[in-house]
Amino acid sequence: MKIAISSTGPDLNDLVDPRFSRCRYYIFYDMDTGTYVSKENTAPMH
Repeated sequence: MKIAISSTGPDLNDLVDPRFSRCRYYIFYDMDTGTYVSKENTAPMH
């Protein structure tokens, strides 16, 4: 199973961002393999 985490930075050690749609990064974590991919949120910040 994969989960999406809103984050203040690209690493697992960064803080969770409470603003999911306006977070700085998304971390997609694969619970089966223990791996993750981080993507910068490029959506405009309003």
